[in-house]
Amino acid sequence: MQTLRITNSQELEDFIRGSEESWLFRGQTRHYTDDRGEVSIPTSFQRHGCIPPVMIAWTHYSRALIRAFSGMNYHEIDLGTSQAILQHYGWRSFFVDLTKSFSVAGWFAANRYSESKAIEMCENFEEEPVWLVVRNASYEEAEEPGSIYVIDRARLESHELSIHDLTEFEIQEGTLRFDSQKACLVEGKNGKLPPDAVIYHLVVEHSVLVEYCSQSGITNVEDVFPNREHDFLLQALLDIPWELIRTEEQFPIPAYRRGLELPEYDHKFVKHLGSYPTLFSGFWVADNRGEMTSPFVDLPFFRLPKFVYFANTNDNFEINHVTALVNRYGKFVVELDGLINVPEVAVASEFEKGIYVERLSDGNVAVSALVVQHPGHVVSGVGVNVGWVYKLGQREWLKQDHPEQCPCNNDLRHILQFAILRHLNEALKHEKMIQRSALDFVHNEVEYA
Repeated sequence: MQTLRITNSQELEDFIRGSEESWLFRGQTRHYTDDRGEVSIPTSFQRHGCIPPVMIAWTHYSRALIRAFSGMNYHEIDLGTSQAILQHYGWRSFFVDLTKSFSVAGWFAANRYSESKAIEMCENFEEEPVWLVVRNASYEEAEEPGSIYVIDRARLESHELSIHDLTEFEIQEGTLRFDSQKACLVEGKNGKLPPDAVIYHLVVEHSVLVEYCSQSGITNVEDVFPNREHDFLLQALLDIPWELIRTEEQFPIPAYRRGLELPEYDHKFVKHLGSYPTLFSGFWVADNRGEMTSPFVDLPFFRLPKFVYFANTNDNFEINHVTALVNRYGKFVVELDGLINVPEVAVASEFEKGIYVERLSDGNVAVSALVVQHPGHVVSGVGVNVGWVYKLGQREWLKQDHPEQCPCNNDLRHILQFAILRHLNEALKHEKMIQRSALDFVHNEVEYA
């Protein structure tokens, strides 16, 4: 790696003129080396570690949102593509951020990231106090020179690492972060960018960076991190319900954090909350079955942790234990301990919370969504949507074309509902369900019930 010091705009322009097609590590305000003195550019997993349940949830929503805006097959979206969302919207990945834009790299080299947690005292729509815990993020200009790293594509490819050019995504409307940042991703080798792939380290005076970025139209955070009004992926992630923070000693004022926590550059304090956002405190339909006329009163409920929805598969799976439940009860509910946001659902405050399974009069089995209406902090309704119909088998169930099936064209929604049965079958097989009453069974990994 050759280090070049850039002290004026002409020197920077001269270098860029011969390197227009280069890929760059997204710049930084300090230069880091490892114990061997080589440039150190680690992945975010290498820096912060992995939390599997959170990673699984982020991966699901990443794939679901990519499918929603691109039409790609959810189960065929590879790891690198899904981690484009994780990496750019606030979680960790096995990849390193690169960019094809000198102005983007220059902006990051000229501005220092900072983050702080804020606890906001708000009122729900019944004027009761609630706390919202927010990750506020910002960038401030650094005074010292910044570092930009030029990558040799051939050397990078020689390591046979997974490389993704995110500029190839075709965005029909709105502006996404990885589009604004002209982003690429490269898989880390031993947790970092291979040092030999970095051929130039540019040390650029701060004033030169600011001038160049300004001439390129990048002058503030919104130019590289579009706000929620323009970035529909960001808005979709922010639409995921807030969840109650559980502590050994519960405070008299409930505190909530986002279901997927992410740094917010454009957060605005709202004193009086309305029906949005949803504040989920741990409601169970199993504990609130309604009046004696409610269809849920006499049904067995099987409570599972919500990660079973995120840890899904489209592969065939054993279903014999679930088949036995159908033969025994005829119909039952699988309820998750959280709310699931379905990106394509247009109904405000509507979420899935599990599935309803019922044997039909013709012997087939219908698998439908357990749906909750949850404006703000209140559960205003619970019901069941029309689902898909399956022919019952001991080892597998076969999807049927049926007059009572859902007519929508969102196959994924129904595929993911059916996949919950894999986890129920495994839980029954390995005796992880604890019977609390004649009609109430709880998975031993459910955190609260």
